[in-house]
Amino acid sequence: MKYNVDIDLKPRPVLQELIEDLTNKMLAQKQVLADLEHMNAGSSLVRGLQADIKLLDAVIERCYAQQELIDARAEQIIGLN
Repeated sequence: MKYNVDIDLKPRPVLQELIEDLTNKMLAQKQVLADLEHMNAGSSLVRGLQADIKLLDAVIERCYAQQELIDARAEQIIGLN
């Protein structure tokens, strides 16, 4: 008897949950920033949120880059087998 078995050799995105959490945090910060700007809040608070958003964006980009490296290594290991 013959069975068709599909084996997924694609690496799992191990950083995907972290990326999603950071993205959600950044979107929440952007919403708060928009609300503060609408209410004419203090400029130091707005600058602080803008700095946080910029930092979150940089961290998210680094997570994507790390995920790409993880994927490339996994593909090399699969190719060697």
